[in-house]
Amino acid sequence: MKKIFLVLLCFTINHFAQSKFPEFINYVNSLSDSSLKAAAVDSFMIYTRSIGIPFTEDSVASFIYLGNDSSVSVAGDFNGWNPDSSIMVNLDGTGFWYLTKTFELNARLDYKIARNKNDWILDPENPNVCNGGFGSNSELAMPGYIQPWEIVYNNSIPHGTIETKSIFSLNTNDTYQIKIYLPPGYASNSSFKYPSVYFQDGFEYVDNAYAVNVIDNLIDSNKIGKVIAVFVKPNNRNEEYALSKKNEYRRFFVNELVPFIDSIYNTIPEASKRLVIGDSYGGNISVLISYNHPDVFGNCGLHSAAFQENDYETFNQIVNGSPKNIKICSIWGTYESIFTKMRTFRDSLLNEGYQFKWIEL
Repeated sequence: MKKIFLVLLCFTINHFAQSKFPEFINYVNSLSDSSLKAAAVDSFMIYTRSIGIPFTEDSVASFIYLGNDSSVSVAGDFNGWNPDSSIMVNLDGTGFWYLTKTFELNARLDYKIARNKNDWILDPENPNVCNGGFGSNSELAMPGYIQPWEIVYNNSIPHGTIETKSIFSLNTNDTYQIKIYLPPGYASNSSFKYPSVYFQDGFEYVDNAYAVNVIDNLIDSNKIGKVIAVFVKPNNRNEEYALSKKNEYRRFFVNELVPFIDSIYNTIPEASKRLVIGDSYGGNISVLISYNHPDVFGNCGLHSAAFQENDYETFNQIVNGSPKNIKICSIWGTYESIFTKMRTFRDSLLNEGYQFKWIEL
């Protein structure tokens, strides 16, 4: 019997690992002996673990989970994080669960495994993990996905420095922690002045989006000029960015934070040389700040802006309001629930004559 298992293991690795995933599934289903099924699964897992899970073939990805659970599903960017829409199939007579989906060849997405509906975990078969605002997720990168070069630390180029400060706001009655990026050569040239970039969710941009690496790399490659970057950490994110404290936070930003930065650092104190940028709700407050204060922030960046709070209050204010002298750049993905609203936002502002640059992924 041991010899039979050994032959089966070798045969399964050599044959099914090089063929389509459905053929492996059909083969295991054709076996009646539970020991042979287990051996086939074991041999397939040896191979798939060596090349990476989820198992990808061209534009098809197969999520795989091993366990004796009553139900298993996948929640991720591709289904609005709804595990009920992507239930994994149990390979009869085994602890092998799978879900096969088709994605763009260059897609990249976050996901989690949901066991027994409520137990969400990282994929134990996938070592690729990315951090986000709501914790860590497993990462699927399809075969055509290219890792962005700009996020990678490059020890062969000049690097900026980071300072940490705090500022108390009379508008919000709260103290904010901030990090300030100073570009290479800042200390050696006290007379030169720089544009400034203000980030909502600033510490997450530094820790999870590798913003310092991005700025260093873009400066070194002459994609952008040298800038001063201000990373602001919120205290009550949802309230400050989208709900009851958004106006107080907006006034803190333009009336207290900007003068504070301008008084300490060599910034260019002009709206055309300031950019405010944010992700999700951070995009909501960023566009609200620039729209209401175009004399302070003439540029606004939106990463998948989320406008849904208060029945799209910010969205409606800007789309239906008088055009302002601000330039907007935005990026969003089609796996996000906000993408149709971002298309409407883009079209409306372009029709109003705004300078609006955008990328949809």
